[in-house]
Amino acid sequence: MAVKIRILSSANRTMQRTGFLKLICAQTARIETSNLHSIGKQFIQTLLKRIRITPPFSDSLRDYVKMRLMDKTYHDLRKAVLNGDSGTGPVGLEIQDLYLSDMALPSSGGKLVEADWRRYPYLATNLDLIKPGTYSIMTRALVLLAVTPKEEIAAFEQFDPKNNPIRLTPQQGAVLLYCFIDNDAEIIYRLFHALIDLKAESFDERIAGDLLPQIIRDSVNSFRNASLPTEDRERLGVLEQISGRIAEWKGKPYSGSGSREEFIRVRIEPYCDLGIFAKPDRHRFTYKVTPGLHKLMTNWYSLDATDDFLETRFFTTLGGLNKLKLREATDGEARSALLDAGQTLKSTLGYSPITDVGLLAGIRLLFQQKRVLELSRTRALLRVWQKEAPTVVRFTVDRMGALAYVKFMTD
Repeated sequence: MAVKIRILSSANRTMQRTGFLKLICAQTARIETSNLHSIGKQFIQTLLKRIRITPPFSDSLRDYVKMRLMDKTYHDLRKAVLNGDSGTGPVGLEIQDLYLSDMALPSSGGKLVEADWRRYPYLATNLDLIKPGTYSIMTRALVLLAVTPKEEIAAFEQFDPKNNPIRLTPQQGAVLLYCFIDNDAEIIYRLFHALIDLKAESFDERIAGDLLPQIIRDSVNSFRNASLPTEDRERLGVLEQISGRIAEWKGKPYSGSGSREEFIRVRIEPYCDLGIFAKPDRHRFTYKVTPGLHKLMTNWYSLDATDDFLETRFFTTLGGLNKLKLREATDGEARSALLDAGQTLKSTLGYSPITDVGLLAGIRLLFQQKRVLELSRTRALLRVWQKEAPTVVRFTVDRMGALAYVKFMTD
């Protein structure tokens, strides 16, 4: 059986704000295949688009400009925004800056520059949202878009402060938390436990980054005896080299741009959007562990039990993180939700990955009806349903006999 290496293939500090993923998924959904250049360029050009705003400027915008737009290229803009409103005409700010200045965001970091067109899209491929090579949309990205209002996607094109698309709703956070655990569990499980064990009131990304070399080495060593293809072996070798580069920074003064910060930021900043960490100051890279992290790690009790957690306790955990009073979904509620999710996600052939159908159905049930439908129960229900109504429910199995794709015949 193939071994899944749950470690991000690419991790860099441009991958801080997961809200940008909504844009790249929406743009990719409009075409069947593409390439990194066209996807990346379209993506970054949308975020760099300038919006003219007139005074008076909000305190939150002034604060953001003061703390984030410090490069000399922003000299005139800073002067216009910070020197008062008197006599100041309209100024042009990138649409991403207007959204990142929103005080409702837990963090103001993550601004992208032109050169990031070739770096940020790899977060989407790492999280199984976009297919590497063809850069076509995957079904999991459709799950994210299904829980994203159209107004948010439109707000990337035309500034709309009422629908800040960089903010994450609980439903969107649920999709992305699943994606991160499914694709980076080897690192974040060990890191999160290490940060809890610090028992400090707060920590910064230098402290967290210094933990990474040993965590990466432990992760690589866990696959020493596994039967892996050459590609995966080479990937693990690259990770070992990365751990060495990070280790060279241990004990050195904080720079904000070294290998340590490069590889740790995507392991902490996105989880501020998810309520796993909190920032005392939204402009600085200092963090606090939240009760949400303790709840997550209590239910995700073992790295070896990651699959079991995602299959049997993921939605129950989400309910606890969002302080919802839950009960188990009835068979009728579950079937209705699965049918609706299948219709939303179906391909041109009518089939959809069962995991993604169950993920969307589970999220809708959880946040709309406060009902729990774990993925393991989804699979069991589909087996029974297919036996009862083979003309309504059809599915395929993989070579190991596990359910893979489902199709609902509704006509």
